[in-house]
Amino acid sequence: FASPAEYYRMRTEFCVFFNKEHTDFEFCMFVPKSKPKQRIELKSFPVGSKAINQAMAILKKHLMKYDELTVKLFEADFLANQKGDLVISLNYHKKIDENKFKEAAYSLREHFISEGMSVNFVGRAKKQTVLADTDTILETIKTKDKDFYLYQVEGNFSQPNIYACQNMVQFARDCCSNCKDEDLIELYCGSGTFTVCLADLFRKVFSTEVSRVPTLTAIKNIEKNNIKNTQIARLSAVEVAQALEGTREFKRLKLADIDIKDYNLTTLLIDPPRSGLEYKEALDFTARFNRVIYISCGPTSLCSDLTYLCKTHRIKKLAFFDQFPYTEHLETGVLLEKI
Repeated sequence: FASPAEYYRMRTEFCVFFNKEHTDFEFCMFVPKSKPKQRIELKSFPVGSKAINQAMAILKKHLMKYDELTVKLFEADFLANQKGDLVISLNYHKKIDENKFKEAAYSLREHFISEGMSVNFVGRAKKQTVLADTDTILETIKTKDKDFYLYQVEGNFSQPNIYACQNMVQFARDCCSNCKDEDLIELYCGSGTFTVCLADLFRKVFSTEVSRVPTLTAIKNIEKNNIKNTQIARLSAVEVAQALEGTREFKRLKLADIDIKDYNLTTLLIDPPRSGLEYKEALDFTARFNRVIYISCGPTSLCSDLTYLCKTHRIKKLAFFDQFPYTEHLETGVLLEKI
């Protein structure tokens, strides 16, 4: 699945460098592995969404009017959706005066509104976050037969290439035909992208996450999509294995009114880090399921994991997603079924 050549990336981070007179600034990235670091000044960012590029131009034109927004500013992060809504995080090496920041951010926002753009600003400093007014946008994931809605929080993980994301979601949905009498488990579900987009294909879904903000966002996304058959718990993969084997009871499950014995967990969706599953315990846990949907961002580690998993499973579907064009990175989707 190819990516568009331009305007595909929905989130990005730029360093901000000011001239000596502090009268102008540039968005910058760095030459990889350069020592000392070599700056690349960006007049535009064609891999970023059109909304991000438009926002960069508006900031270049108007940001210097606001001392409260420029003093000690070192980074600007952008999060966009397909509709063109934006959250822009301005990051500082200073304590933020909350009232002054909000006043300046609201004034700056008027320049975006006059250009027909919807934007909210976030100020970040050490141990400090100031919202004017929100750090969240609503994205729409489009599939062949229905749309799904996902809240995304600036500063937390979300799929950067929305087009690759939609292809991955569709691939996962295509792997789940005839599963209405079965249950799905997803480990480390993040804000619930796959959980939300697969729930209607299963009898029940059990998802886990360990980080607090993604867990709360996943709960919001489940509610937003009116999903009634899905529960989420804050458990690690090791703790899930202990719960399934009955070797340990978890108060977190009881408080969430989750009885793991009520599930017929036949399908596992995993999206591990670039290092893959790595350990025999994780591989053995994966191998216990009849169907495994493995989303990989590391082809080398995937091949290593498949060497082990193909002792018990066969590959039924395989797909590649060019999430990061112009780089060596490659996302892979694999459907494994028990032999």
